Amino acid sequence: MVPSVVDGHDVPALYGPAIDTLPLMFAIVDESGVILSTNKTWGEFGRANGVELTPNTLGVNYLDVADMADDATGKQAANGIKAVLTGERATFELEYPCHTPSTDRWFRLYVAPFTIDGATYASIAHIDITQRKQRETALEAAYDICTDVERTFTEQLDALLELGRETLGTAFGTLSQVHGDEYVFEAVTAPATADLEAGRTASIEDLPNCGHVVEHRKPLALSDVEAEAPDLADPEWGIASYIGAPVVVDGTVYGTFCFYGLEPRATAFTQWDLTFVRLLSDWVEYELERQRHTEQRNALNTALPDPSFIIDAEGRFLDCLTDPETMVKVDDTDTLVGQTLHEFLSDDTADSLLSAVRAALRTGSFQSVEYTLETPGGERWFEARVAPLESRSYDLDTVIFVARDITAHKDRQAELERQRDELEQAQRLNVLGREIAKALQDTQTREEIESAVCTHLTESDLYRAVWAGTRGSTTTVTLSAAAGIDTATPEKISPAEHSLATDAIDTGEVQVVEDIADASTHSDTGTDCPLIADHSAVAAVPLTTGETTYGVLMVYAPAEATIGCRESSILADLGRLIALSIQRVHSQQSLLAATTVELEFLTPDSDDVFARLSATLGCSFTLERRVPTSSGNCLHYVRVSDADTERVCQALTETPSVESCAVVEAAAENRETLLEVALDEISASPLDTIADYGGAVTRAIATDGDLRFAAEMAPDVNVRAVVEAVRETAPGTELRSKQYVDQPVSTATGFQTRIRDQLTPKQAAALKTAYARGYYDWPRKSSAEELAATLDISAPTLHYRLRKAHDAVIGALFDAEANFEELG
Repeated sequence: MVPSVVDGHDVPALYGPAIDTLPLMFAIVDESGVILSTNKTWGEFGRANGVELTPNTLGVNYLDVADMADDATGKQAANGIKAVLTGERATFELEYPCHTPSTDRWFRLYVAPFTIDGATYASIAHIDITQRKQRETALEAAYDICTDVERTFTEQLDALLELGRETLGTAFGTLSQVHGDEYVFEAVTAPATADLEAGRTASIEDLPNCGHVVEHRKPLALSDVEAEAPDLADPEWGIASYIGAPVVVDGTVYGTFCFYGLEPRATAFTQWDLTFVRLLSDWVEYELERQRHTEQRNALNTALPDPSFIIDAEGRFLDCLTDPETMVKVDDTDTLVGQTLHEFLSDDTADSLLSAVRAALRTGSFQSVEYTLETPGGERWFEARVAPLESRSYDLDTVIFVARDITAHKDRQAELERQRDELEQAQRLNVLGREIAKALQDTQTREEIESAVCTHLTESDLYRAVWAGTRGSTTTVTLSAAAGIDTATPEKISPAEHSLATDAIDTGEVQVVEDIADASTHSDTGTDCPLIADHSAVAAVPLTTGETTYGVLMVYAPAEATIGCRESSILADLGRLIALSIQRVHSQQSLLAATTVELEFLTPDSDDVFARLSATLGCSFTLERRVPTSSGNCLHYVRVSDADTERVCQALTETPSVESCAVVEAAAENRETLLEVALDEISASPLDTIADYGGAVTRAIATDGDLRFAAEMAPDVNVRAVVEAVRETAPGTELRSKQYVDQPVSTATGFQTRIRDQLTPKQAAALKTAYARGYYDWPRKSSAEELAATLDISAPTLHYRLRKAHDAVIGALFDAEANFEELG
């Protein structure tokens, strides 16, 4: 126990006055947080800041006051003090800001418990740490400036000088360089009214403070120059306070980095102030040295752009003349000097280079050798140019070794060879493509098309194997024809080949892998092996035209051969040719078949423009005709029922994808309004898919948000493929029915008879006369007036009869092509 009486003094009685002298706010609280005692500083701070925690208000509960604070700091302090009083924590510390409108301040709260006669108390101290925080802030700001790669060196200097002025409270900050007896101000921060800027020069005699720093190569800090060092006072500049440090570059004093004012300071510079200036000066020294070395290295690299070295007969690097980073994996030339070729290069490369070095020394003549190196940027080609060197600075048996980067030259050679091979391949493939196109002209079925293509491609020696297939599921394809593969069966197609083929079908683009064996997973059973087991480049070519993809063509290149971009483009064209041929035979089969397959589809909640509006407006749209135009849009002729025409037109016009809407035919008895709607963008439509498969849409209607349509297809069409293709365009589409129907045989004679039956004798006479006299030729051989005179009728009568005849002929043509009726 500490005695209470020492030399006749009552020690506890001394505690109160002693604590009053401490530069901190101190208080004692009981276990409930009530303030029992405060020191003098506590009361003075409270009065100065409007805080009524004076001795007159002792008994206030400190925890209640802290809890009522409107910020997180007060609540955090209250919780910490409670934890100390309850014994949950031995002590509690918290740093917090306490700013005023005029200044920023920070404090550290420290709480510790003590016990007297079994009762628990806590001492609370608020310590002003503003100065420490300001210094930390200054150092952090200096670090941010020095590491800001977005700023130039000049911008960093200006920012550091401005930071120094604010931190040290001086009016001026400069970086000056010594030039003989003169000082050059390289960077300056000063008041706006001061007559000082970068580039100005002054005599060193007029700046004795800076001269002292340069001469003694030591920092200097003077709060009052006249009082502390009268011999350094200068009448010319009138510098009254000064703090600065020398800037030493490569062992020589470069100049000074300093801050000064024209009035003495009220407070003396601290040791921290001097350390802060020295830190800034050290950074300036480092940057100036780095810049000087970089400039020297860049100048040498410009003069000698290739890595250059001095090497002795043992292959040891004696010196690095230029930057070697482009040649070897080193960060500094100092780490390379002293090493041998064999210490950082492969044995084969080092042996080859050392042989060239010794040959140059033995023969006294120039030697060269090409080699490759793995550099940070990848493999590069070099040409070593070696010549004997006679110099007193090195041993007699030394050479100068220049490593010339010839990667670009090698790459050009390889690219030219690749382009030559690719061009030859493309030329051969183009010739083959023309032969295939000719062969496909006489094909009558899809099977003949696929078989002919596979055979032609493999017999040309351009490809070792080819097979064609259609989608079997979302992840598989079904093989339909093959050539060059003796064991090609659907069961032997590997997962990698399925994946490659379905990717081509899904994307509609040629997919290429450099080696199908590498793309395959290997198993002990061998079930994952590709059809061509050894290494081969493979291209999956989609058979696509418009929005329809009929399948995929898989082509396997010969061993060691590649499939380039030019070849991929030609294969894509071949895929489109095959697709068009398949589309052609589908259409022919549909036209010539006496029996057709009628398919009825339903797309619930369709995304189609007319389907969406039918749900919104409660009407029905019956499609009569779709006409794609050369401008890229598509005209739709639709009849509208159960809705106001003006309202429908307005709704269509407000739809983003609709370019225009016009009434072609007003509603009449038993005829609904006919609209012409132009869409400014053609989206994928299931009706286009039907046409791509050679079918004809016979009925189509949009009502209640659903799209219903029916189509007639050739009897041998792959209905599953058609349905899947329709669903890719319109997800959710259902096949509602499928039935075979007899198709009436239509001949050219029958078509002509139907047209004649619709023409009156006078209309037929006008049409035949116009045709016979060359009225439809260009340029015309007869005018309308000449025709009218021939027929002995007036010109208006002639035009009337011709228009009626044209309407009959064109109507018969298009009515035979499509006849849309509403689906029930």
